[in-house]
Parts: sequence; structure tokens; C-alpha cells
Amino acid sequence: MEDHRLGDLLRELPREQARPGFTARVLHRLDAPARRRWIPGRVPRLALAAALTAVLAVTAGLLVDTRRDALANARAERALAEIRAEHARLEREVRELPDPPSVVYLGGNEDVDLVLDLGKVRGSEGATPAAYHGETF
Repeated sequence: MEDHRLGDLLRELPREQARPGFTARVLHRLDAPARRRWIPGRVPRLALAAALTAVLAVTAGLLVDTRRDALANARAERALAEIRAEHARLEREVRELPDPPSVVYLGGNEDVDLVLDLGKVRGSEGATPAAYHGETF
């Protein structure tokens, strides 16, 4: 159909008329003081969706953070249990060692070895190497 023919058909349609008193009601509402009432049905859906999204995001963030903390705590507890088991094993080995030797090897190099005879050191009665004490940990 051609554009001018469509325009002619649209002009032939009856014109829409406002109800009686429409203009007076509009002018009266414009002159009246603004009333601000909160009506639940008027809350924009977008604002409601944004608020709900924010609440869900915060909740999800807290859940993820809590789970991350729980995993870190579990790893730390496992590591602590392993350290305690190793400490107990080492302490048991130290208790099972024979009486402390009277000679202690202090170190050295290819030319010289440093050895200390605790029996010949004055005031060393009852002295034991630090490695033989359980309080070193």
C-alpha cells in the first residue's frame, strides 16, 4: 500500500475524545500540593531487583569467605597434628638414646677434628649436649 493512501485511511478514522472534565481534573492535580505516599505496588521493579541482587551477592561472598576460612583452618590443624607427631617421635628417640657420651664431636674440616672430652673439663660434671635435652623444642 502506498504512503499517501495510508495517510488518507488514518484521517478517516474517528478522532478520540477525552472524557468530560478531563482538562479540569488535570489542572486541579497540577495545582494540588504534591503528596508523597509510599505504596508497595509503586516500588520500581528494578530497584527491588537491585536490592535483592545486592543481598544475594553479600550472602554469597560471606559463604565463600567462610568456606575459605574453614579450609585454611583444616589445613592448619593437619599441619599442627603432623608437627606434634614429629615432635613426639623425636622426643621418644632422644629418651631412647644411651647415656650421654663423655666425648662430644664439635666439628672440623679435612685437616682437623674438634673433639671435647667432657670428663677433662672442669665444672662439667653432669653436663650433656643440648641435643640430649627435651626442652630444646
